Amino acid sequence: MLPADPSIELLRKRAKQLLRSARRGDPEALARCRAALPRLAAVGDDALAASIRLADAQHAIAREQGAASWPKLRRQVEDLLPLAKRAELFLTAIRDRKLGTAKRLLARYPDVGRANLFAAAAAGEAEALATLLAAYPQLASAPHPGDGWTPLVYACWSALHTSSPERARGIARAVEILLDRGVSANEHVLHDPADPNSKLPALYWACVSGHTAVVELLLARGADPNDGESIYHAAELDRRDCLELLARHGADFSGRHAHWGNTPLFFLAGYKEWAEQSATATAGMRWLLEHGADPDVTSYESRETPLHRVAAYGRGPAVAEMLLAHGATLDVERADGRTPYVLAVRTGNLAMAAFLRERGADPTKLTTVDELLGACLAADEPRARALLAAEPTLLERFGEEDHQAFALASEEKREASVRLMHALGFDLAWEGGWGGTPLHHAAWHGDVGMTRLLLSLGAPIDIRDKQFGSSPIGWAGHGSAHCRRADHDYVAVVSALLDAGASREASINRWGEPPEAMSTRAVALLLRQRGFAPGG
Repeated sequence: MLPADPSIELLRKRAKQLLRSARRGDPEALARCRAALPRLAAVGDDALAASIRLADAQHAIAREQGAASWPKLRRQVEDLLPLAKRAELFLTAIRDRKLGTAKRLLARYPDVGRANLFAAAAAGEAEALATLLAAYPQLASAPHPGDGWTPLVYACWSALHTSSPERARGIARAVEILLDRGVSANEHVLHDPADPNSKLPALYWACVSGHTAVVELLLARGADPNDGESIYHAAELDRRDCLELLARHGADFSGRHAHWGNTPLFFLAGYKEWAEQSATATAGMRWLLEHGADPDVTSYESRETPLHRVAAYGRGPAVAEMLLAHGATLDVERADGRTPYVLAVRTGNLAMAAFLRERGADPTKLTTVDELLGACLAADEPRARALLAAEPTLLERFGEEDHQAFALASEEKREASVRLMHALGFDLAWEGGWGGTPLHHAAWHGDVGMTRLLLSLGAPIDIRDKQFGSSPIGWAGHGSAHCRRADHDYVAVVSALLDAGASREASINRWGEPPEAMSTRAVALLLRQRGFAPGG
């Protein structure tokens, strides 16, 4: 039975421990799961160990605690928690954008929204917030002890404004109360506590959350529309109402970021055609262009424009046509002299190259190296071999950015190009400007076919990349949690790397983080089961 002060986190850990033991085939763990789930009674040990899920282990823990199910156990635990701990569950739900959990907690325990300044701000409990501030005025900008967020940031980020007009008005009123108490409309938190340049201001949180009334209030009270975050991310999410408000308050849609040196248009041009948010970001680009953003303002010391970026990133002609229609210069040169057309050719973006050529791009700016890379990425073997036959020392003239083409072929699943490059003498240990060999990139994307192909060609498995200092299996672990949701693919990639003899020492990055610390649970479990990580 539950103790007087239970912990749902402890129960979750017990469920995960039970799951790991069951997957190892531990007889006691399997018996506990069968006792809780009669449908598993006839399943053999091997089959059960292979198919057991976290939900099954959680159900078993719930039954052992006298609850009919895991959700009912969770509610029983919440019923026994003191208000302060319930409030922390609520704030966690706000931070993680778990709107359903936040709404459920408020409905079941209304006092949660009045428990402290942070919860009152996030819940839009304006009267409670005012009362708490009257008693503790010095805490108006206090950072939450767990995450460093202030009451204003909690209010701006809260998704509860979408749950009802009343809740939305309450949150806006909470923001107004905080500002009236002297909280700055430019209050911020650091995304990375160690990096003073990683400021995320209140306006950013409100724009990303899409709470237009709060955006308007912050701007009216002096929030800086050119804070280096709000324009970029409001456009990225195509938040038209927020962009209109930013424009009304003096937003500069062409300006470079004060620290990073890129423009909003260049930032948005960084989505590949197949990326999940590409269409939304492109819609945001169109809005910025229609409202005066200059597509010829360059970014970084490389002096790149958005047209350079879309040409090099595999985007289609439509986005280039949009940029040209709003004044982009066709043959603008980067610091290295390369034009958008040159970049389209050398990255194998055939449709873009053809479009730019039709629009009058100058083909004489191409070098033989550009043409060779383009032929390789287009898997045009006769053309590639002819170029090398005419200039046998071409590969020796390659620089770091030329090396990037091999990783690009891997990242974009161009198997024929990878085979051709390898046959022509491209080195599988090459890294481009962003770091990582072709195998690193295949592993990070969870590309099973490309990983197996590169391993069959002899790709080095324990080479540490120059940026993060980790081998491909480290990149696979990180990618499983941060690139895309595809545990089955990442498990297959990690298995292939383990089968090929990946070593643990090379997998630990320059900050001392091992793959299992950066992976999804499924990948971390595999690493432990295979003896690569401790705790198997």
